[in-house]
Amino acid sequence: MRRNILLMAIQLLILLLANCTLPATSSMPQPGLTIFEPVDGAVYQVNDMVQVRSQITSEDGAGQIDLIVNGELVRSDKPSPAINEGSLLQPWQPLQAGTYTLQIQLMSVSGAKMNSQSVTVQVKDSNETPAPSPITPVASLMPPSISMPVSTITFTPTSSAPMATAFQDANCRFGPGQAYNIIDALLNGESAPIVGRNAETTWWVIQTKSGGTCWIWDGTVTLSGDTAGVPIMTAPPTPTFTPMPVPGPSQVGPSGQLTCRSTVFLEWSPVNHPNGISRYEWRVTGPGGIQSGSETNTQVEFFVSCGASYNWQVRAIDGNGNAGPYSTEMNFQIQ
Repeated sequence: MRRNILLMAIQLLILLLANCTLPATSSMPQPGLTIFEPVDGAVYQVNDMVQVRSQITSEDGAGQIDLIVNGELVRSDKPSPAINEGSLLQPWQPLQAGTYTLQIQLMSVSGAKMNSQSVTVQVKDSNETPAPSPITPVASLMPPSISMPVSTITFTPTSSAPMATAFQDANCRFGPGQAYNIIDALLNGESAPIVGRNAETTWWVIQTKSGGTCWIWDGTVTLSGDTAGVPIMTAPPTPTFTPMPVPGPSQVGPSGQLTCRSTVFLEWSPVNHPNGISRYEWRVTGPGGIQSGSETNTQVEFFVSCGASYNWQVRAIDGNGNAGPYSTEMNFQIQ
């Protein structure tokens, strides 16, 4: 009897266990970082806003997500609180035509680093018609561990400061143009923060090492960072220059009556000028009419005829090509 009761109890227990459903164990998807927009080979135009979207799964939370373009950091986002799972939008605006390779780098709260795949896009000039970008279903690019959509998380971008880097030794002027004085320079490879620009975006105002500002030509620098918000600055008044007069040289000789000979040396005193003296121009009036020439020294040999009379003058030309007045005529006779 007792044996039958025991068998009945065991059968009842087995029946109860068969009808029970144990709770399913949950596990977080495997860590992953994938760019799903833009697709590889997409084509854009200069100044288009490229919407860079990535899917993130991090066990201990994403503390920092960086967008790398051609190996350089263009923006960094730090979500607070750290995100374990979601999608991220990081807009980026190319300012020059070319081929760009995009990659996302993630650093978790614990310091672990993770890289996405690389995506290459083409950027055309605005006057070119871009080829249509390949279309790939977004769902096919989602990590296979995610079986249902997750909420999209959009972070406030932390744009990098606009910078100008010289690709050659470049003058930096008091204003936007060669009419302004040179007050500083950027040597090849040096960088400086951009704080302003002209309306045509052909000159940039940069901050100098001493804390001042100067204007540098766009054709001598490459740009990085977000320049869209750089303010337009009014150029200072164009300087007016009054050239310093070039003085006339003082003649040394010859003068008066000279014994018969075949040549004489026309000689004068040197003059000085802030722009320097490039040459002296002389002219002689004699039996053969007017003869003239130029000389970098302060004397020149001149052929004469016996029994003739001559008048001669000289003037100086500065380093900018400005001519001074001719000296008064000096007379000499060959007996």
